[in-house]
Amino acid sequence: MGSPVIVIEHLEEALSPWLILEYRHASAIAGRENLVFTNVPPNYTRLLSRYGRVVNESVVRLVKSGVLKASEVIILDPRASRRIEYEDFLRARYFVVGGILGDHPPRRRTYTYITSKLPECEARNIGEQQFSIDGTVYYIMYLFRNRGLTGLGFVDGVTVETDHGYVYLPYRYPLVEGRPLLAPGLEYYIRYRRLPPEIVEEVYGEGSREK
Repeated sequence: MGSPVIVIEHLEEALSPWLILEYRHASAIAGRENLVFTNVPPNYTRLLSRYGRVVNESVVRLVKSGVLKASEVIILDPRASRRIEYEDFLRARYFVVGGILGDHPPRRRTYTYITSKLPECEARNIGEQQFSIDGTVYYIMYLFRNRGLTGLGFVDGVTVETDHGYVYLPYRYPLVEGRPLLAPGLEYYIRYRRLPPEIVEEVYGEGSREK
């Protein structure tokens, strides 16, 4: 049984700095070779290819056309009635995550744009609370690598201090070494509304400015 392939279906209109941070972190967690971005506008193909394989078509189209077998696909959807278990990795190969920045309360966009259009695919949840994109990928890979969730803790809500007050992130984050797992550079972005210089250079190339 090989490593699961994480499919992130890009569902936001733009590729915002926040989304870039979560996508690049998801790549670090799962491994670039195990990550596929789907439904990607052509103008973002080159940038995202740094972090995984990029497909311009939607995952819905890939399943309907037979490129992906429905029996090998599981959609991670908070609305799903069953929670994902290690045994799901014995059957499925592709695990679809909605590339959506969270809303509070959730607007159920994963169900609207993916699950409802693929009734032939099974869906699973990862608990009652809403996770970030990279947090969802961490959960999936932790479950796979450890054959269970023993030792995995969570925190509901994270507060980031800025010069203008506090920003509260009302989502569930895995705990790693006792600290909430946030995408590298995210706290910097929340404080200063720009990407850290080293990430700007990585994403856009040496000497470039944040776009």
